[in-house]
Amino acid sequence: MGHILPAAAAATNKATVVSLKAAGRHEPIGLGDAAPTLSWRIEGPGRIHQSAYRILVSSNLRMLERNQGDVWDSGRIDGPSSSMPFAGRKLRSGEQLYWKVQVIDAAGHSVWSEPSQWEMGLLQPSDWSGLWLAVENEAERADRLAEPQWVEGSSPSPSQPRSFRLSFQSDAGQGLLTLVADGAIVALRLDGEPLELPARDPNAFGGAPAARFELQLKPGEHVLTLDVAPIAGFFTKPTVALAAQLRLSETAAVRRISGGWETRLGADAQWVKAMAAERQPVFPWPASPGRLLRRRFVRHGAVRSARLHVASLGGYRLWLNGKRIGDDELQSEPADYSRRIPSRCYDVTHLLREGDNVLGALVGDGFFASYQAPEGRFAYGSAPRRIHVVLDIENVGGEIQRLVSDKEWRHAVSPLLMSELYAGEDQDLRLWPDGWLDPGFDASAWSEVWEAPAPSAICSPAHAEPIRIVRKLTPVSIRKLAEDRFLVDFGQNFAGRVRLHLKGKGGQQIRVRHSEVLDKAGLPDRRNLRAARAEDCYILRGDPAGERLEPMLTYQGFRYAEVEGITDLKADAISGLVLSSALEETGTFRIDNPRLQRLWLNILWSQRSNFVGIPTDCPQRDERLGWTGDAQVFWDAAAFNMDVGAFTRSYCRILRDAQSSNGAYPLWAPSPSGLGWGTTSATPGWADAGIMLPYASFLHSGDTAVVEENWEAMTAYLKGIVATNPGGLWEKDRGADLGDWLALDAKSPMDETTPKTLIATAMLARSIDQVAKMAAWTGRDVDAVHWREAHERVRSAFQQKFVDADGTVGNGSQCSFIMALALGLLAPTQHAAAGKLLAADIRRRGTLLSTGFLGTPLALDALASVGEEKLAWDLLLRNQYPSWGYMVDRGATTIWERWNGDTGDVAMNSFNHYALGAVAAFLYRRVAGIEPIEPGFARFRVAVLPDERIPSAGATLDTVRGRIETYWSRSAGQLSLDVSVPANCIATVALPDGEQEAGPGRHRFSY
Repeated sequence: MGHILPAAAAATNKATVVSLKAAGRHEPIGLGDAAPTLSWRIEGPGRIHQSAYRILVSSNLRMLERNQGDVWDSGRIDGPSSSMPFAGRKLRSGEQLYWKVQVIDAAGHSVWSEPSQWEMGLLQPSDWSGLWLAVENEAERADRLAEPQWVEGSSPSPSQPRSFRLSFQSDAGQGLLTLVADGAIVALRLDGEPLELPARDPNAFGGAPAARFELQLKPGEHVLTLDVAPIAGFFTKPTVALAAQLRLSETAAVRRISGGWETRLGADAQWVKAMAAERQPVFPWPASPGRLLRRRFVRHGAVRSARLHVASLGGYRLWLNGKRIGDDELQSEPADYSRRIPSRCYDVTHLLREGDNVLGALVGDGFFASYQAPEGRFAYGSAPRRIHVVLDIENVGGEIQRLVSDKEWRHAVSPLLMSELYAGEDQDLRLWPDGWLDPGFDASAWSEVWEAPAPSAICSPAHAEPIRIVRKLTPVSIRKLAEDRFLVDFGQNFAGRVRLHLKGKGGQQIRVRHSEVLDKAGLPDRRNLRAARAEDCYILRGDPAGERLEPMLTYQGFRYAEVEGITDLKADAISGLVLSSALEETGTFRIDNPRLQRLWLNILWSQRSNFVGIPTDCPQRDERLGWTGDAQVFWDAAAFNMDVGAFTRSYCRILRDAQSSNGAYPLWAPSPSGLGWGTTSATPGWADAGIMLPYASFLHSGDTAVVEENWEAMTAYLKGIVATNPGGLWEKDRGADLGDWLALDAKSPMDETTPKTLIATAMLARSIDQVAKMAAWTGRDVDAVHWREAHERVRSAFQQKFVDADGTVGNGSQCSFIMALALGLLAPTQHAAAGKLLAADIRRRGTLLSTGFLGTPLALDALASVGEEKLAWDLLLRNQYPSWGYMVDRGATTIWERWNGDTGDVAMNSFNHYALGAVAAFLYRRVAGIEPIEPGFARFRVAVLPDERIPSAGATLDTVRGRIETYWSRSAGQLSLDVSVPANCIATVALPDGEQEAGPGRHRFSY
């Protein structure tokens, strides 16, 4: 039934050892890993199988070429492993290491890889010599040093606002009021006259940002009054709070008033002194212009290497001698900056000059200072924005010249008038100083920098590849809407930016507005963006050679761009720049069905759009958070599409930083306010991301680092739940308890369409099972036994509580059955009956799923497990609401947040949300038939589920051990299955008459 396809004779001496990686990355610099995992793979003809290996790590290339591992020689290690953690001496900051690996087969033949290398970053706080530089002007500094005090008071409901007033005296002149409330400001008056409040979308996620009001004051007494009400929502606070600063430009000097408020509740109550809030959050200063910084320095002699280390509280872009440093974007990437500041290292050797040099930077708000829903601006720490750089220049003799951020730097206003993640950017291109990056530039008018308060957080080298421009899109159409307004369709929803090349007059204004969809009139429909301004505005310099317009420190999610301010727009003048974390795309799914092929591509595009430093829920509206529930349901699929190993380690470090003392993981991460939404315990299905992500990543990559780093955190999470729920059912302390979020039958997103205790217990069972497997795979035998026993207790409690004799599970909802079946929570005697009831309900409803966030990703696996393969295909091929095909047939190019995105509630309706795209894992595992059984695909299963409506399907997957390929097709009533197995792998192929093992090589099976 199966045979090996012709291939060259097996010969290890013809094989090559390739794709050497350190910490999951090709020749990285600036690593922070004390013991980076070193990995490789074997390529070549024949049926190659490694029986042993040896790793050499040397301090220089010459020693490595002589096979001398002065840093580490692993010696011969028997086994087929394709990775191993470095186990040599302690590594030093900035150290450059060279390494190679020898692979040996059973016959004793061996082959060495070509040399590879990696470099360490700055590992200790003491390595960061120099100062943190403040990124602010003098007025902003003075405002900051007179920081307002928060005052608060009770307010029982949105219909009963609390009033505040401030009495003050002033000279004639101008005043600037900067005001923010924890709550909604419903009225603001100066001397009894109302002041116009900024518009705020009623569906905005989070309170309004700090606003500024310019006041024209007469000499004498004045009174400011305002009313603040709690914001209605899932969780409505019973209190409101206020902080404000009044800056008075008076004859003698500038005076700032940052306190002195009175308050009352109700018009009949007496005014009393407003009490200082028990908790004093940082003041979220409004967006302010970016700053340019420059440092001139002199260097002489030949250079061996130069490395620039950068940490920033704010977004940045860097230049050396007029050339941009690196190609990464949106740095510094998201993190809980109160705990950890990610740093990057750049090779700038080729940018240095003999003699005078200039290092330049533009620093703006970035992720640190921009509004992050729902907390607001400066959610992770107080102003100012800050930057810290260390430039180490090593000459050929080994001597190091160090340049740091010190008081020799100068700064000035930048063309970046405003830059926020949700809002977009405002640029005045006339403000670029000519030649500011040249050594001869006259910077005498620039201000001396001042030192910023040093943050308490540590600087940590980044784990993963940075965000980059990964693709460039050209318009599929340009439509003229008015004399100076055009609508550009890029044909694809994505995360990124618009780049324009234009000629115009000095002072001419250009605006670019973004949207995912169009309304019925064919115009941009931006309602689902909520409070996100999502537009970029430019003032042209008037350069006769033309100008490039492009945001520098922000991005948006969009398909359509409305360009206003020009009378002509050609296709070669505009492009869409796709931004994403630069992860290797490892999987390609192929199927002879255009709708399902487009579905897979839509899923991939949603992953590209939302793997931006962290795994976000959406790239377009006023949210873009690292929701853990979205990541948890999608990570199995994500690990097929891309190499997520380093990215997982990066995000799991953020999860650990946000983990509470009781072990609970948050609703989203990074999270500046605990676990989110005021919760103090884990939310089932969301917090389980802390287990699912390391599990899926380890299963795909085989890199034990993700388990070792997270082991203590994972077990603390489970112990915390089990301690509160010793009976096996997760009944207590369930956080936000969102259940099967967005289930079809729900009137409100978190309605209990499936018993929430059932969902919680099923999630707990799976997390325990995954930890038990990771324990066994990493040699923790005692732990494996402990967690297997714990899993059995939870499974037994689940059956006793939720499973009836006739096979009914829970309340009979589809989600109840799906979780029990897909997660192995039923006894063998219950399996078939439950499967029949599930299938009957799906058919009764018209062959549709009623499941939501947690049930849908498991649905097709549950059906396949009970022999309902045809029904699983019926759901895949369905194109009526609700279905994946419904999105595709309505022109979707990414995955929607809701099944009914085209008609859904604009208050929560993303058109680029990967969660429902978790079905991609089923496409790879069961349609293409590639499923890892042991970490790193050391053993994988091929069990395809063909359907007579599909002529052919398959996939290619580049794993840590090499490329796996499958392809099946139907012809004349017979199915042909081709399987390619890489070196060091064994495939278990499921056939009609049983299973068959297949070793390295190409195989064909027919039946």
